Amino acid sequence: MSQGWRNNLILLIILGLSGGGLWWADSKETAKERADQESRTISPIRAEAVTTLEFRDNTGETFTIAKENNGWQITGPARLRTNNEAVQGVLEILSKSYEKKITDTLTDASAFGLTSPLARLKVQDASHAERLILVGGTAPASTKKRYLALGEKGPVVMIDDKELTKLLQKNDMLRDKHLAKTQAVDLTSITVKRKSQGDITVTKSNEDRWDLKVPLVDRADDNRLRAWSFALTSSSGTQFRKTTPNGDPDWLIALTTTNGETEQIPIYKTETENLAMRPGEPDGLSLPRYIIEELDKNPMDLVAMRPVASKLEINGMKLEGEGKSLEAEKKDGKWPNPEWSTLEEMLTQDAHRGDAPREGPAWLTITLGTGEQTRSHALHKDEKHTWISPPGRPVSLELTPLQAENLTKAAQTLLNPSETDKSKQK
Repeated sequence: MSQGWRNNLILLIILGLSGGGLWWADSKETAKERADQESRTISPIRAEAVTTLEFRDNTGETFTIAKENNGWQITGPARLRTNNEAVQGVLEILSKSYEKKITDTLTDASAFGLTSPLARLKVQDASHAERLILVGGTAPASTKKRYLALGEKGPVVMIDDKELTKLLQKNDMLRDKHLAKTQAVDLTSITVKRKSQGDITVTKSNEDRWDLKVPLVDRADDNRLRAWSFALTSSSGTQFRKTTPNGDPDWLIALTTTNGETEQIPIYKTETENLAMRPGEPDGLSLPRYIIEELDKNPMDLVAMRPVASKLEINGMKLEGEGKSLEAEKKDGKWPNPEWSTLEEMLTQDAHRGDAPREGPAWLTITLGTGEQTRSHALHKDEKHTWISPPGRPVSLELTPLQAENLTKAAQTLLNPSETDKSKQK
């Protein structure tokens, strides 16, 4: 018994030593591989340590970019709005490892496609240490490998082509292509001046509610207004054009923020495209068609589509039409019959669109409230459409087809209950 126990203990010790030896050998090999990979790192300067950089694409245009308090900033040849993520993408090459060194010294640039490099990146850190990277041609044996020169005189190394995707982009990709610098959440006022039609002005109140001010004064639909303001500020252009437009702009966007800062963006229509001339920049940003559609938006599409404000509680209602009048009160949160609930739903849900005020005799009138606190809503109808005119507002709201159908059925049931009963019996 004791002999067997000793044998088992000896086996366990041998297995432990063997396992420890394998772990130590594997750990040593991993450390060796890691050291080898680090020795082949493109740059000793890490991306987070870079303070300035120069980047030249294959067109020969060079951008000078500096790290400022708010991120990366293109400072030369002009101060341009900058795409922080794109700049970070360019710097990713610094931490990559090349596959192998081809030569220690660059003596024949043409042999490596480095006579006119596809890209040139020079970075500098706070201590003024520098690293220069030149992107050359593809290796003859494989189109998936490319030469890099790490300095004007080398060495020349080989790297997988996929590691250079962000380094081979055009300079324009380093520029911020958003239409506005201002963020939608910071806005308190938007004005769009339009040469070919009326202007639009909206403002945000202290209660965080948007209102139309021009061409009409009315409550704005918060959801639609947020989407519109986001489209005007955060939408992106496609490319930059060297141009100097003349005359007045076709559109002028004027934005005001909570701290009183303003931004104005003139936009010009050409024969082939629409160009935004952003403040302080020397060229135009080509805009996609959908941004122009937002600039040309009908102001009626921005009005509040709900006939009754959501904060208003409806406890009493009167329906008038066909020479008849009916009243009902909500008790314990319930109406006397479902048709009154249908009317309340119509009043508290978004209509289809805003329109000019309807005139003439009303088809129906729905009055909300009891006693002295009442508000009457006139409804007009033709063969295809039904409108409701909220009191005190300069618009009529066209109901959706389903709203109009449900309203008609509910009104007929309430005003002509006997005819409805006969129809059910048939």
